[in-house]
Amino acid sequence: MIKVLVVDDSALMRRIMKDILEKQPEIEVVGSAKDGMEAIEMIKTLDPDVVTLDVEMPRMNGLETLSRIINVKQVPVIMVSALTTKDASITVQALMNGAADFITKPTDLFSNFDSFAEELKTKIIYVARSKGRFIPSVAVSTRKEIKYPGGPPKKLVIIGASTGGPQAIYQVLSNLSLLSDVSLVIVQHMPAGFTRSLAERLDSSSRFLVKEAEGGESLKGGMAYIAPGGYHLIIEGSRFSLTKDPPIWGVRPAVDISMITGAQSFKDKTVGVLLTGMGVDGAKGMEEIKKFGGKTIAQDEKSCIVFGMPKAAIEKGVVDKIVELDSIASEIERTILEI
Repeated sequence: MIKVLVVDDSALMRRIMKDILEKQPEIEVVGSAKDGMEAIEMIKTLDPDVVTLDVEMPRMNGLETLSRIINVKQVPVIMVSALTTKDASITVQALMNGAADFITKPTDLFSNFDSFAEELKTKIIYVARSKGRFIPSVAVSTRKEIKYPGGPPKKLVIIGASTGGPQAIYQVLSNLSLLSDVSLVIVQHMPAGFTRSLAERLDSSSRFLVKEAEGGESLKGGMAYIAPGGYHLIIEGSRFSLTKDPPIWGVRPAVDISMITGAQSFKDKTVGVLLTGMGVDGAKGMEEIKKFGGKTIAQDEKSCIVFGMPKAAIEKGVVDKIVELDSIASEIERTILEI
C-alpha cells in the first residue's frame, strides 16, 4: 500500500483528493492536514510514503513546509498549485528545493475533474514506486557575466524531461560551458504559465541565455529555449513554430515533436538528451535523431527520480551513452565536439 498524507488549507480540496485516492486499491490516505504545522506533526507519526502539499496555506506556506518536511523525513512531495503567476513561481522554486513533482488545481473542477484525478493518482504511484533518489535542494546561484546571443547555430542539443526534470535541467545547465555555435532546446512537461518561471530561474545560473521560446523566433547560438507549456515546439530549419495540436502521450509540449523536427532540420548535428521523467515521450524522437546520424544521451537509472523516459529510449536501442546526472553536462560537451 502507498500511504499518502494530503495537505491543503481547503476542507473541500482535502475531501476531494481523499475521495479520488481512496478509490485506488493500492493507495491509502493515512491523514489530511489543513496547514504545514499540522502536516509536520502528522509526518512524524503517520510515516507517509508520499505527501501532497498545497502551495498557498496560512501559518506556513508550501515552500517553508517543504523545507521542514525534508528535514524530518526524506519523503517525496508533490506540490498542488493553482494556475496563477505567483503560484507558478513558487512551484518552480519548490521543485528546485526538493519537491518531486507538481500538479495543478483545475480552475473548473467539474469540467476538468477526470484529468485532475488521473494525474493525481498517476504521479503519486510513480514517485512512490520509483527506486530513484530524490535530489536535495539545489543552491541556485546568480552568474554575473553579461550574456549575448550569437549567430545562427551550427549544432542543436534537445533535452527532454518530466518528473524531477527542473532540478536535473538546472544541474546540467549550471555545469555546461557556453557553446556559442550551439542552441539548446529544453522540453519539460509543464502546463502553460509555469515554463516562463522555469526559464527565468534557469537563466540566473546558466552560462547560456535562457528564455521561453516564441513562435516565429530564430534560433541563435549560446541560447537555451524552453518549450512553452501548452504548446508543441516545432523546429523548422532555424525557426520555431508553436502548435496547439493534440497532446502526444498525454502531454503538450511533447519531447518527441521537438526531437523529430529538430533532427529533420539539423540532421547529424543534433544531440538528443533524455533526463528523468515518467512515460515514454522522447524515445521516438531519439530514434529519429539516430536515423539522421545524430548522437543520443540518457540519464542512468540510479540518478533518475523516475526512470521512465530514459528507460524507454534505452530499451528501444537508440541511446549512445548512458551516464549519471552529474556527468550529463560533460558528456554533452564531448559529444558536441565529435559531431
